[in-house]
Amino acid sequence: MPQANTPIPPRFRAVRTHVVDGRTESRLEELTLDDLSPGEVIIRNRYAGVNFKDCLSLHGKAKIITGFPRVAGIELVGDVLHSDAAAFAPGQTVLVHGFQTGIAFDGGFSEIVRVPAAHVQALPAGLTALECAALGVPAFTAAMALERFQMEGLRPDSGPVAITGAGGAVALSALGILARTGHRATAITRRMEQAEALRAAGASEVLDATQILAAPPRALEKPQFAAAIDNVGGPLLSWLLRSTQDQGCVACVGNAASNGFDGSVLPFIMRAIKLVGIVANAPWEQRHRLWARLGSDWKPDFDRLSPQLGFIGLDELLPFSEAQLAGRNSGRALLRFEGA
Repeated sequence: MPQANTPIPPRFRAVRTHVVDGRTESRLEELTLDDLSPGEVIIRNRYAGVNFKDCLSLHGKAKIITGFPRVAGIELVGDVLHSDAAAFAPGQTVLVHGFQTGIAFDGGFSEIVRVPAAHVQALPAGLTALECAALGVPAFTAAMALERFQMEGLRPDSGPVAITGAGGAVALSALGILARTGHRATAITRRMEQAEALRAAGASEVLDATQILAAPPRALEKPQFAAAIDNVGGPLLSWLLRSTQDQGCVACVGNAASNGFDGSVLPFIMRAIKLVGIVANAPWEQRHRLWARLGSDWKPDFDRLSPQLGFIGLDELLPFSEAQLAGRNSGRALLRFEGA
């Protein structure tokens, strides 16, 4: 952890994304502080989550970044080197996510990060820097979904909660949180070779998405789930809507398969289900509330999560992100910086 007199390095490495002749190009570069977007807090990075959204940004597969050049990476955990804001002091470990980090402001794929003080949060109580980074945006997203489900009346005895894209970081975090809170979880995946790992992560049941999608769709399916977290969109989201119990709730959190889906009004008017969207860029009151729970009564069993946690370095980020977009990776990936 840096002390108050730790100097800011004059040069440091980062993966920065440019537009060159109309094409998006990302490359490992050496930067100075002046290359970064403005902010009152300078942070030596420890960990940065590598999310599907980040991979899309790095390779220009979606219009996410709003200004170039940009250091992508929507989340990070690190130690303050310098702060012009009274709320943060050198040596303090902090968390940053949301607020257009890695989109309109330079983000986590850099050894040194400069951040507006209004975007910075002290490390949540009950979590180490590594635990906080391992949870990150995926677990915060899952926590937002669970809080919404509880507002709609979900209890552990209401029935199972389905989770699609079950090999991904959001789903794995959700499995851990649901197991901790006494809910049964059904993992839905195309990669059934991961079934035992998903059970170890907290799933009580694993369903084959390929078989689900191969069956002829009906207007309404057998009601199986009290709630569902959908990471993929497309036909699986349509199936979840048709398969949710009366008064159930489906949270749409991702679009790994498709931005669209087909459906009918029948699940809504026959079973009174709800479809809600989850956006992890939450207001501060909710951030503090949910991170407090993730460090206490909703804290997953890290012995279950750690087998699904992997680490890479900056020089591995670009090939790793290509593999992520191609569906060759699973689990939660963190960039780990020197000194973490």
